[in-house]
Amino acid sequence: MSKQTPGSGSLKDLEIKRREVFKPILDNPYTRGSSWPQVPDTVSKSILEYLTQLLSSYGQYNQLRKTSKDKNIPKHDLENKITIGFNSTVRVLEEQAAPNREKVLKRKGRQAPITSTKPYVKYVFVAKSDITTPLLTNSLPLLAFSASRSLQDRVKLIELPRGSLEKLLKVLKEDRVSIMSLRQDWAEGAPLFTLINDKIKDVEVPWLEALFTGDGALDAVYQKPDVRFLKTSAPIGKPKNQQKKQKKQKRDGKGEEKDEKEENSKKQKTN
Repeated sequence: MSKQTPGSGSLKDLEIKRREVFKPILDNPYTRGSSWPQVPDTVSKSILEYLTQLLSSYGQYNQLRKTSKDKNIPKHDLENKITIGFNSTVRVLEEQAAPNREKVLKRKGRQAPITSTKPYVKYVFVAKSDITTPLLTNSLPLLAFSASRSLQDRVKLIELPRGSLEKLLKVLKEDRVSIMSLRQDWAEGAPLFTLINDKIKDVEVPWLEALFTGDGALDAVYQKPDVRFLKTSAPIGKPKNQQKKQKKQKRDGKGEEKDEKEENSKKQKTN
């Protein structure tokens, strides 16, 4: 049998041949700028120490409220200024973010300035390293940014050091303390808030900054998709893996056919 010459359609020749293709590339801004602010180890440990000291009296209040038969226990000063747990914290942040979302949903030219006299939840603490389900925390940077009052007064997102969950459980006498928030008007928390404001950067979400920069900038929130095409090449013919798979299927098929013939031959001899 004569050997196939280049260009005759052999498998090797098909591998050499390539065709020009254009691959679409979508520039997606929604994947950028919502990372967690980095917290130095020394700062995160100091924050945790502040929390355990400041919240110890609230933990005692929680314990007394659960065990005491007296229903007239005086409310703790922190009673309405703290949220403990994922659901309650996210609910408060969603309520704060609602006015900012209205600015986007309303038609251009009909937006009214949004003012709020409600207390401001500014500090969100997350024991991120102790949470085994990342889905619970992935949306928090974006939510914290959306719930901010302005670019100059943003919600602070604080990642606590590993092992914080166990310490907070002991102090607060509550379950599900991996995520919590504090209002900025809690007077006793002033030293803690000063440390956070000085040492921890704001959450950055560049494509949502238009929420706080005025009505005219809201058009920047929604833009036409930036689709580009990359000129490249692709091989002509079936991929190698598919070729190998087809060869294997043929070999397996021939093997099964051979086994079937041998079995039929044995049956004929016995008969």
